Amino acid sequence: MINQYQTNAETKLSSQKYDKTSPDSILQYAKNLTGKSLSQVVEISHITENTKNRGDLGLLIEKYYFEHSPGSVTGPDFPEAGVELKTTGLIKKSDGTLRPKERLVLKMIDFETIIDEEWETSSLYKKCKLMLLMFYLYDKNLPVYDRKFVLDPLLYEIPANDLQQIRADWEAIREKIRAGKAHELSEGDTFYLGACRKGSGGDSEKLRKQPKSDVLAKSRAFSFKPSYLNIVINGHGVQVDKLGIGSSKTFEQLTLERFKPYIGRSIDEISQAFGLAKQSKNHKGFHRQIAVRILSNGASSVLELAKADIEMKTIRLQSNGRPKESMSFPGFKFMEIVNQEWEDSSFFEKIERKFLFVVFQIGLDGVDRLSRVGYWNMPYADRLEAQRVWEETKARVAIDATNLPRQKDSYVAHVRPKGRDGEDKLPTPQGGMYLKQCFWLNSSYIAEAVKNL
Repeated sequence: MINQYQTNAETKLSSQKYDKTSPDSILQYAKNLTGKSLSQVVEISHITENTKNRGDLGLLIEKYYFEHSPGSVTGPDFPEAGVELKTTGLIKKSDGTLRPKERLVLKMIDFETIIDEEWETSSLYKKCKLMLLMFYLYDKNLPVYDRKFVLDPLLYEIPANDLQQIRADWEAIREKIRAGKAHELSEGDTFYLGACRKGSGGDSEKLRKQPKSDVLAKSRAFSFKPSYLNIVINGHGVQVDKLGIGSSKTFEQLTLERFKPYIGRSIDEISQAFGLAKQSKNHKGFHRQIAVRILSNGASSVLELAKADIEMKTIRLQSNGRPKESMSFPGFKFMEIVNQEWEDSSFFEKIERKFLFVVFQIGLDGVDRLSRVGYWNMPYADRLEAQRVWEETKARVAIDATNLPRQKDSYVAHVRPKGRDGEDKLPTPQGGMYLKQCFWLNSSYIAEAVKNL
């Protein structure tokens, strides 16, 4: 009887603070937390949850601030209002602006049930159609209940222009699972809605069964990329153009429309069209500057590509169709890689992405022309090979950091220096100093990828 009485009393108290059937009432009540932490507004001495878990803050807010029992895994947290609660951490940059610490995880992907779903009635759409986003300042040294909410919360309904692409992304993920390829899922498969890794990682991670295949798959969750969330939080600059996603045309079609008038034209002709000129004979980044101008219609960037976190790579082919050089990726520190897991590495993060390749080629007449463009993400088998090269690098660094995988050791990737000069070195586990290194995709591998655009 006492427990029942307490439950009724809590429900009454909660209803006095906000209307659980009203999204706007829930939002207004959430705004009272702006500038404060959970511990400043509720008594937290009795909280026993594992506060180191980044996912706990949303549960604590719902339970102790809203005094509301967490919703079901299939429906929104506030079912009467159709509102899903999401808390996400922000990091303050050196210039004082805030950016998302990580992607916004929406819901775990159930491999067994998604194959029978349709978008309009899918568990993801029903759960996340309307979200209350609450933003706190991330500080690894503070328990989650002491982290302050630094921005006003946002009642976020997916914009109509984004909804069509998000639906297409969801359907692409579903079709891959229907084909028995849940183990091949990658964030590079899609644009706005990602299928991010959501397991413990490493050899100890428990793999999951999937329909249509006997191959076990790693856990995945639906998520919005940090870049998408960043646009939601900060908007965008005045010099940002839009492709027009949300019409009946796809990312690929709209991108090709931008580039099509310039395909086959020389770099000199295109630069004159945009009033650009090389600063010097060896002007680095000039081809990229040209590509950005074409894509952005003369502006500095494109909103949809920024949201989708698509990295544009300009590739320069020689007359024989081979790239002039391999494709570089961020460097690594010898003392760090020996203690890393593959899923935590920057190389893993990069090859999971989707890229926009803008290809220039020197003709037999010696003229450099825009050749073709296309979106690309690394196939599953090649990602496994890239992982093998990374693992081999990790093992070799621990033994001899000067003996790392070379281009002949793999058809996909290799390791070689990428420093400012011969003195740009880092400490090794062997106690010495050695030239900074980074991973590169082989020029021959890039040549094959370009052929298939």
